Amino acid sequence: MRKTVVVGVLLTFLLASLPPAAACETEVANALEGKFPSPTGISPNKDDSVREAVRLAEVGQHVAREMLWQVLMGANLSEASIASEIDRAMIENGSNPNWPSFSTIVASGANGAIPHGDPENDGAGPKQVQIGDVVVVDLGARVNDWVSDVTRSYVVGGTTNETIIKAYMAVYDAQNLTFPLIEAGTPAWALDDIARTHIEEQGFGENFIHSLGHGFGVCVHEPPLLSGGTDDPLFGLSYNQQPLAPYDAITIEPGIYLDGWFGIRIEDDFLVNQEDHEFMTAELPRDLDWFMIQVEDYDSSMAFTPPTDREEEVERFLPVPVGLLEILCLVGLAGWRKERPEDRAVEPSA
Repeated sequence: MRKTVVVGVLLTFLLASLPPAAACETEVANALEGKFPSPTGISPNKDDSVREAVRLAEVGQHVAREMLWQVLMGANLSEASIASEIDRAMIENGSNPNWPSFSTIVASGANGAIPHGDPENDGAGPKQVQIGDVVVVDLGARVNDWVSDVTRSYVVGGTTNETIIKAYMAVYDAQNLTFPLIEAGTPAWALDDIARTHIEEQGFGENFIHSLGHGFGVCVHEPPLLSGGTDDPLFGLSYNQQPLAPYDAITIEPGIYLDGWFGIRIEDDFLVNQEDHEFMTAELPRDLDWFMIQVEDYDSSMAFTPPTDREEEVERFLPVPVGLLEILCLVGLAGWRKERPEDRAVEPSA
């Protein structure tokens, strides 16, 4: 009886501390009730689980970048097919196959200007990724109930476009400005203000259309909301004035979105502690060289090989069934071809 009371009190406490978003409440409640592969409820080893989920997300990003390189080398790949391969790789390496962190987003070209990608196809649709596309890849894994949330942006084949490069560096530098202040006691809104001011100074203020970041845990979007004073419907969170706390796991993910053209977002994961923070995604590159996918980035022997001209020619001329009508037409055509006046020999003029 005493054990039942204790468990009940713990469950009440956990549920009371959940973020207000209904979707998140449902996910946590399902975990507590054993509806997912966690019959004992939410795992207690949060930090270690999040670290492993981040490692699996890094695996997913490496797979994404290599597949985008395959596009550069001639492969025809859709956003959805790339997302599917990312998911397969994360699951094979240990991500929960039955309870994903969220649907993997692969948003190329104009779809990248929509923060969560193709809205009709859960973030990754039938659009073929093209050479020259800027591609936003947002993904996460789940380990022992706890998630990760990591985004990188890439351009297939590199670019010299000044607007794209300037936008990328504005996002990259905005991140760097906030990192030294990630520690317990820092107001969440202050980080947003710092990043937003820099992006505004670079001329992209109206293109940064969501908050700087959010907390994550059992759900991919949890408090605190790193926002300068407004609710954020994109993350489903409300503004709060609480400072960062030592138990927070947060994302830093500024973004710039140019409608109908491209989007850029870089998202990194942190654990907040009393001293400062743990930069969990520090080993996953995010610089300009990583953004630009070039032919020499991978071993050319790994490249997709399109059919040779000879293979295509053989395929075009394989025998096909013909009927009597087709045969008569071919015979007539051959006779007409033989009798054309312009084919007759012409004597050279004197």
